[in-house]
Amino acid sequence: MLGVASVLHSSRAKFDVRPPSTSQPMTTSWQPTTLVQCISVKPWLVYPGCDEPGGCHDLTLGRIYEMLGIEAGGAFYRILDDSGEDFLYPASHFKPV
Repeated sequence: MLGVASVLHSSRAKFDVRPPSTSQPMTTSWQPTTLVQCISVKPWLVYPGCDEPGGCHDLTLGRIYEMLGIEAGGAFYRILDDSGEDFLYPASHFKPV
């Protein structure tokens, strides 16, 4: 028959308390978010064959939007707009928050 001490010793969990290896970088699912405020809804896009300029129908003046990226050398921001989709808008239409 086993004694109490030997049973507790054999069922003791073993924990690895060593620091993580530096050969593999740590990963995270969190990403920083850049917020920008819409300062202009001036139409900037002209479609061939269309008399009405467009491009900013899904923006609200003064609203804060999430910027997903910067493209075309900083000339355009990829914005998650009021439609819930991401589109490119001129950087001049926004200011950082």
